[in-house]
Amino acid sequence: MKNGKYHWIVYTGLILIGAAAVWIITQNDGMIETSADHDMTIPFWYNWVISGVLVLLIGIFGNSSSNNPFTDVNKKVLIQQTVILTAAALLFVVGLLIVPNENVFTYFPVFKIVLLLIVPIAMFSMYKEKNAHYKDSTKKTSYLKNNQWFFPLLITAAWVALYFFSPVSMPQAPEYEMGLSMLIIGAFRTFVISSVLEEFFYRVWLQTRLEALLGIWPAIMVSALLWAVWHMAIQGGDSADIAFSNVLVNQGVMGLFLGFLWAKYRNVWVLMIIHGLINLPLQIITILF
Repeated sequence: MKNGKYHWIVYTGLILIGAAAVWIITQNDGMIETSADHDMTIPFWYNWVISGVLVLLIGIFGNSSSNNPFTDVNKKVLIQQTVILTAAALLFVVGLLIVPNENVFTYFPVFKIVLLLIVPIAMFSMYKEKNAHYKDSTKKTSYLKNNQWFFPLLITAAWVALYFFSPVSMPQAPEYEMGLSMLIIGAFRTFVISSVLEEFFYRVWLQTRLEALLGIWPAIMVSALLWAVWHMAIQGGDSADIAFSNVLVNQGVMGLFLGFLWAKYRNVWVLMIIHGLINLPLQIITILF
């Protein structure tokens, strides 16, 4: 962190998550929903064990990447971009929360494409045209190549073992009543607009800029909470307090793991793999194998 100036962001986030856990324990017997596709529940601490072990492993294995091009970007430009991205993330949350519940899944892809893809692309284009120094300092960095792989894949393997095969693994979802081809099409669509787009927006575009402004863990906390809260609209409980608490102790904690994975290794591929497997209907694997 930068001289500890923004430690309060981390502490505030941890207090929120801790309070949410207490609320889930007292109001919902400690049980949370983990997916918008079904209403199956698990103890919230399952995800805490998984994410906690992985954060510990990330801290132990490998050297941290220093690959952050935004440390050399004009601070005024960096702040402006971060504000725009944060505003888009907040508008995404508000938009999903104000539409009627029965229309959420209709508006969801539209809001996501507009706010999490079109807005950032328009912003990148605008700043590259206006600021040659910004263009020069960022074009040298590509997060899609020259990645380190050994330790990120080790962490991914550990996540697979814990998430699918351990005593705290996620429950098997009920089967979808559709053919394999439709399942694969749906899974691919979800992978693109959820796994790929969300990881680029929240981790690559937003968190990396926040790291240059706030430091690593404050940036991880902000991006994790922003990523978590939009899930209120599609899952989490019958009331706003349960829904809010649900996403903080589930996606919020998972976001800390994914954010640290990104900050440590700068490998967006493993982020998309893990996020994709979270959303993948296991029925596809069952049918194929």
